[in-house]
Amino acid sequence: MKISDIVFEMQTNYVNDEDIESIVAFIEKNGFNAQKVDDQLIALGYDPIFSDEELDIGYDTTEKIVNHRKYLGDE
Repeated sequence: MKISDIVFEMQTNYVNDEDIESIVAFIEKNGFNAQKVDDQLIALGYDPIFSDEELDIGYDTTEKIVNHRKYLGDE
């Protein structure tokens, strides 16, 4: 993930510019770690943006794919 992508995500989630600058400085120094960046956002009073926790809340579905083609033996 590029820093410009990270900045874009934070801007679209209404993170203040000063906070974005401090997080970008942290990323440039330590590298990108989604959990650490989200921990910093939470400490600043924002919701987490980069962790996959919100994706895990969704439905767990398994869909069985059935072959609907007719074979000569099916007639």
